[in-house]
Amino acid sequence: MISGITAGNAKDDGKEFRFWVVGEIEQWCKENDIPFDREGYGLRNSSDIEVKWGMYGKGSERNIWASCSDRTAMSILLRGDCIFYFREAGRNHRAREVRVQREGDYVIWNEDLEHTWKVLDDSVFLTLRWRQKPV
Repeated sequence: MISGITAGNAKDDGKEFRFWVVGEIEQWCKENDIPFDREGYGLRNSSDIEVKWGMYGKGSERNIWASCSDRTAMSILLRGDCIFYFREAGRNHRAREVRVQREGDYVIWNEDLEHTWKVLDDSVFLTLRWRQKPV
């Protein structure tokens, strides 16, 4: 049998962790009192990258600003139409707005920005987060 392969369905496998499919699953299990099964989660457990399968209905919006993290993030639109709003941490005004509406449109933001969003049409995203290394 060949080892070193993990396969599944992002929509199904991400349900435990708000649709984050790849990431620090062992840590997330501890934080959520879920038994960690190294073999079951396989290569999905990673401290290098996090991957989310996001599905949002028309009219959905994030009403609370997502706080800064220690990772750079990238959301790629697979289908739909959405506006992202960004601001510097602690500022009370929106600093920048980015609309993604064509298949493949994306936005990348660094770890010192807060964000929120509004979905204009049913949307599906693939979001990645990683720790940025100095260039």
